Amino acid sequence: MAGKKPERKPFGRDGPPKGYPKDQSAYADPENWRYPLHTPWHARTARRYFDDPSNRGKYTEEEQEYMDSRINQALKKFGSGQPHEKRKRPTAPSSKKVDELTLEQLLRSFLGAPRLLRAIEMDDSLVSISNSSPDHLSGKVKEYVVDIDVKNRTIMHDCQDWAKNIDSSNMCKHLGKFLLTINPEQATALLRDIFTNMKQWNFKAPENMK
Repeated sequence: MAGKKPERKPFGRDGPPKGYPKDQSAYADPENWRYPLHTPWHARTARRYFDDPSNRGKYTEEEQEYMDSRINQALKKFGSGQPHEKRKRPTAPSSKKVDELTLEQLLRSFLGAPRLLRAIEMDDSLVSISNSSPDHLSGKVKEYVVDIDVKNRTIMHDCQDWAKNIDSSNMCKHLGKFLLTINPEQATALLRDIFTNMKQWNFKAPENMK
């Protein structure tokens, strides 16, 4: 089994919920009696809920790998649902050049349609901007920090979804919301530069999130 079985958590259950399997092997998180996998519906539900960054963030990277493996095994067994896969590197629509892409098209490429929709639906009041100069953008989305050093081509952010997708250069809904809030022309120019010079940009997360 890939990864490491989750340890006992503060939010863990002392036993199975009423009417659920009493065998710990029927759960993606056996120690805490979480994410039951005993039916196709439960396996699909486990995948949907565990793909939510707020739920994944409660586990270490190794524990996430273990649980992903167990959920994927259940989905394969039942022939149901889609396994969790790391996101692919952003690509521009084949019919357009990068400098022709609109802000929405750029964001869709970096976030994907579901995350972009969640970013758009987030309340504007959740965003605070502390710096919006040409060389430096910073602020918060909810409790998450966004710091974009344009001059040195570095983005620092601290949500779990961002941290787990750094290697593929994808973005999260918080960064998407931040970019939707700043000047559209500045956001468009920034994303075009990231697309064109992706290897020169550094995507970073705090050390304790890696």
